[in-house]
Amino acid sequence: MRRLPVRCPPRLLLAGLAAILATTATTATTAMAAVGAPGAGREVGAGHLAVGADDDGAIAASVYSLPSTFFDAGAAAVFLAGVHAVDPRRALVVLADGPQIRALSAPAARLGIQWIDTGDRHYSPWPRDPFSLTRDPHGRVVALVRPNLQAGREGDATMGIDLVRGLPPALDAAWGGARWARAAVPFHNGQVLAAGGAAWMSLHTLEPRILSSLGLARVPVASFSTAAGIDRYLAAARRAAAELAALYGRPARFVHPLPESGTAAARAALMARIGGGAGFDLDSLVTFLPGPARERALVADVAAGRALLAGLGAGDWRALAATYDLTADGLPAALAAAQRERRPEALAGFLDLAAEHLRGEGLEVRRLPLLFVPTALLRDREGVAHADFLLTWNNVVVERRDGALRAEGFASTIPAADALAAAAFAAAGARLDLLPPLVHSIVLNGGYRCASNHLRALSPPARRRP
Repeated sequence: MRRLPVRCPPRLLLAGLAAILATTATTATTAMAAVGAPGAGREVGAGHLAVGADDDGAIAASVYSLPSTFFDAGAAAVFLAGVHAVDPRRALVVLADGPQIRALSAPAARLGIQWIDTGDRHYSPWPRDPFSLTRDPHGRVVALVRPNLQAGREGDATMGIDLVRGLPPALDAAWGGARWARAAVPFHNGQVLAAGGAAWMSLHTLEPRILSSLGLARVPVASFSTAAGIDRYLAAARRAAAELAALYGRPARFVHPLPESGTAAARAALMARIGGGAGFDLDSLVTFLPGPARERALVADVAAGRALLAGLGAGDWRALAATYDLTADGLPAALAAAQRERRPEALAGFLDLAAEHLRGEGLEVRRLPLLFVPTALLRDREGVAHADFLLTWNNVVVERRDGALRAEGFASTIPAADALAAAAFAAAGARLDLLPPLVHSIVLNGGYRCASNHLRALSPPARRRP
C-alpha cells in the first residue's frame, strides 16, 4: 500500500507558522464555501457552542474516515467489525470514497454502517482534528469546525461540513437536523483534553497562538535565558489559554508546572524540560479518567517502555514485527537502542515532570509504557519521511456506559504489552477494549483518538430542553 508523508496530527512546524495562522481565516472560508449549498445552508453561529468533554457520557455514534488511498478494504472491514463487537448499539458513520464504499458493501450491510460519500475530496483518515461533534442548547447536533488549517491537510477543512450535508435522512433526523458552525478560536483536539471539569493542556498546545500574538515565526528559545523573555511568553500563553477555556467551556489547567517564579536559571531549566514534550500530541501521552473520590491520570512512561521491551518473549517479538512489517533481524537490540535516543530522553523528562505535577494537583497518577519505533525498521518506507512512530496506550477514547467506565483504543497486537495496558486501566477503574489496529494510521502517528470522532448521547437535562 502506498504510504503518504502525512502525520496525524502533523508536528507543529515552527518555521512560517505565524504566517500560516495569519491567513487561516481567509483560506478556511474559501475551502468551506467550495463545499456547496447543502452544507453551507446549515451553518449556524458558534457563540453558544462549546467543545464536548472527553468523559461525558456514553458514545452514541462514532465517525471514521477510511479513504481507499490509506486503507485496503480488508483492514477497514476488520476494524469496523471490532468496533461493532464492543458496542453493537452504536451508530457507525464512515466517510469514504466510492471505491472503498463499494468494496465494503457486504460488511457494511451486516454492521449497519452509515456512509458519507466524499466524492472527489481527499480527506485524511483523522477526523478528530478538523471538527468536534457537539450539541446546541436544544440537543441538536452541530459539527464545530476549526478555523485553523494544518499544513499538508488543508483539505480536511470541509470534512465536518461534508459530514453534515451527507448524513442519511434517518440519522440526520435522529440528530435533530444536524448543523455546522465555524469556531471563532483555533483549536487542536489532540492537544486539549477536556475532562474532570477542566481543559487540560500544555504550553505546546498554545504554541501557534502564542507565536501569532507575538508576531514570531518560531519559539524564541534564546529569550528564555532571561526572566523578561519567559514572562513575555507566559503572558501570551495565558491569553491563549483563556481563549481555549472559553471554547471548551471549562477552566484551563496545565499538565505541567509553569516557570512563573524562581531564579532566572531555574526558570530557564524548567522551560527546557517542558520543551521535551514539543512535537507530540498530548492525547498520546496523557489520559484522564474520572474516579469516585478524585480524578485519575495515566501518564506515558519511556522508562516503562524500556522495561516492557526487556521482558518481551519470542511470540511478542514475532507479533510486533508482523503487525508493523518491521525488519526482524536484530529487532530487539534496535528497539532497545531507539529508546535511548535524544528525543525519547527529552520526552521522558517532560513526562516525569507532568506526572509529578499532576500528583501535586491532587490526581491519582499511574504510568503506561511508551515505545518509539524508528521508521528505518520498516520493510517498506515509501512515502515515510518522519523518523519514528509511537506505540502508546494513552491514545484512547473514554466513556461511561451503564454505570461502568471503559476506554477503547488500538491494540498493539503485542500480547504482553496489551495485557499490561489492560491491567493498568483496570487498576485505575476502567475496562480497556482494544480494537484491531489501523496499522497505516499508527505508522503515520495517528492513534485511535486521532482516527475517530464521537458523538455523546444526550444527558437527561438536555433531553428535557424545549
